[in-house]
Amino acid sequence: MNEILQKHLPEICGAVIGLLLAFCFLGLGFFKTIFVVVMLVVGFLVGHYWPLLKSLVSKQ
Repeated sequence: MNEILQKHLPEICGAVIGLLLAFCFLGLGFFKTIFVVVMLVVGFLVGHYWPLLKSLVSKQ
């Protein structure tokens, strides 16, 4: 079972993400789902670049 999961992990993740997006579209609607996805991406980018921003501010 573990070997199957490792071999097909990208496909499984893609299917789960697609299922979650489908539920969001059905439950929230198009524009609210797009808003949630945009906020998710913004949050990811802020979290990803936070150490860099913190180090730039502390050097000044």
